[in-house]
Amino acid sequence: MVLSRRAYKWFYDHVHSHYYDIVMKYCFLPFGGETKCRAELLAPVEFARGDEILDMCCGTGGATSAIVTKVRDDGRVTGLDLSIGQLRMATRRPKLGRVQLVTGDAACTPFQDACFDKVFITHAIHEMPREARLRVLAEARRILKNGGKVVVLELDRPGSFWVRLFIGLWFFYWLPLNFENPTRRDMLRHGVVEEVREAGFSEVTKDSNYRGVLQVVQGVK
Repeated sequence: MVLSRRAYKWFYDHVHSHYYDIVMKYCFLPFGGETKCRAELLAPVEFARGDEILDMCCGTGGATSAIVTKVRDDGRVTGLDLSIGQLRMATRRPKLGRVQLVTGDAACTPFQDACFDKVFITHAIHEMPREARLRVLAEARRILKNGGKVVVLELDRPGSFWVRLFIGLWFFYWLPLNFENPTRRDMLRHGVVEEVREAGFSEVTKDSNYRGVLQVVQGVK
């Protein structure tokens, strides 16, 4: 089952936004907790003075908060999400006081060409069909400066059968109504690294985390 864009937005605006943070805390438990895991996922990313950063599909701001802790005082972080309900929850996070939160479609953002040094896409593209993933990656490339980086934090497919079994149970992959299953499988089948390259990025690297459960893919414009 793949939700339409309208149904997806309604679900996140009116339902999922109210318990999303609780679900995230649960999901990150096997990795030492949300704060620890998010910090470790950002460890391979190099931050520089004056970084202009966009967190695409920022949701309630969990990853955005982790990014803010890495950014120096002269840097600036913007968060973008399709769901006003998710952004409403993000405004409650104290760390996001200096972050501009923008409602918008990641595939067609309101930003000018070449205005960011880094664009993060955090745990979002596994919910998108392939054509949408490629549009979002292409949009990230458009708004990045030359030499800027896209950073995709995503699920991965562990090599161990037992790890896959545990994660499948823990993340509720077995639920028939889990609308993320078809797009997540399609993303893993095509490969995040390959799709980042297909979107026109070079010097693409992948860091595997937690026995292959999570991945951090970076590409340069």
